[in-house]
Amino acid sequence: MAEQLRIVIIGAASPQWGHGISRDIIVAMSSDAICGSYEPVLVLEDIDANNLAMQERLARKVAELAGGRVRIESTTDQRQAIEGARFLVVTIAQGSLEAMQRDIEIAEEHGIYMPVGDTFSIGGAIRAARNIPAMLSMARDCEAVGHDNAWLLNLSNPMSILCRAVTREARVNTIGCCHELYGGIRFLSECLGFEYDSWRDVLDFDVLGVNHCGWMPRLAIDGSDGLAAFRDYLAAQGITAATSRLYDSPVPHLRRQNVKINLFLEHGVLPYSGDRHTAEFFAEFVNAQTNKGANYGVLLTTPQERLVEWRGGHREQNLKRIAGALDIDMNVSQEAASRIITALTLGEPFLDVGNVPYHGRELPDIPDGAVLERMVTYDAGGATPNTPLPLPPRIHRHLVLLTRIIEDIVEASVNGNRPLLVDALRRDPLLSNMDREKIPELAGKLLDAHRAYVHPGFF
Repeated sequence: MAEQLRIVIIGAASPQWGHGISRDIIVAMSSDAICGSYEPVLVLEDIDANNLAMQERLARKVAELAGGRVRIESTTDQRQAIEGARFLVVTIAQGSLEAMQRDIEIAEEHGIYMPVGDTFSIGGAIRAARNIPAMLSMARDCEAVGHDNAWLLNLSNPMSILCRAVTREARVNTIGCCHELYGGIRFLSECLGFEYDSWRDVLDFDVLGVNHCGWMPRLAIDGSDGLAAFRDYLAAQGITAATSRLYDSPVPHLRRQNVKINLFLEHGVLPYSGDRHTAEFFAEFVNAQTNKGANYGVLLTTPQERLVEWRGGHREQNLKRIAGALDIDMNVSQEAASRIITALTLGEPFLDVGNVPYHGRELPDIPDGAVLERMVTYDAGGATPNTPLPLPPRIHRHLVLLTRIIEDIVEASVNGNRPLLVDALRRDPLLSNMDREKIPELAGKLLDAHRAYVHPGFF
């Protein structure tokens, strides 16, 4: 009898993420290479029983279209789901969009504007405080009843902080998987003329940073210096490091990239994540003086839009797929989780971006074990990150600051240490846009709003 290959999606009921992730895994696990050696089982787990039932029906339709080779199960029992699991794919948000709405609204009351609000600064810190207890619960269940060589693939934000909490507190192989790099590469393809779909064949590059604030210090396009080519492209457009209001540019693909362009021209390395994420790691881009980010093409996503379009819209699409009123796209998305699972299972090397712990001497003052975003080779030996290239001194100091703040947010969230959380927030770049004496008040309001999810030691 073939060995069971048990894969669990924790948070599978998400209308936005559940279908795409399960579809990718089902298609990948239906290959002859997998099914020739394993009996693949996909388990969907969530505390939301109603939406979980919808996702189970949809996953069964996908499995049928893929040849009926993957068994689908669902449960609201986390430990039962994890028992024997080789892979945990985690996509959670404690408190869901309603909690995120409180984060954004309370921050705005203090003059802090967050385009996304899920990764760093006050939005990321309080989201970490909500999600870390749940993440550690999964990791400890995995230690107790999961596969001996289990892997946790985290897709949840704040990614760097959550992954660091797991790698610090548990003995579970952990990878953070993010798609922001692909958007940066697509932007470069629009500027420099290479085919996006062929980027793995024509590009050679390195990345380094924390999730959503990663940098590309080296880029070769068919052997030529891609960063120099990008600099020449911007010069030809008359763009300098001081340029703002690119939303007026006649070149459509430049309008929402003002932040990364300014940072690239100032520092010589390219931040590749979307500007809405990158801007939250700095003080100067999103504040009252920049029209809440609009001067740099950064738009604030309202909580109302998230609720209506993200949750409601995706649920409507999923119901149409189940009813046959909307075709099910069986093409695997650009999300890397299914490809990483395949590489770790079959041993065929796969190079992609990943968030993994750093242990080395190449990066002075970076805490040992800090989770950094790098290019990683996945194969039968595990996840092997590339040796990092150095960043310019100012950007390196910024990275040191971010990693040390993350260490303190993790420590504070694991132990319910309010003074340490406040101290971390006092050093946050974005929060320099408010009266720092009011930071304890801001943190207190948000902790009170999310008391049900965070460590009781905060109170």
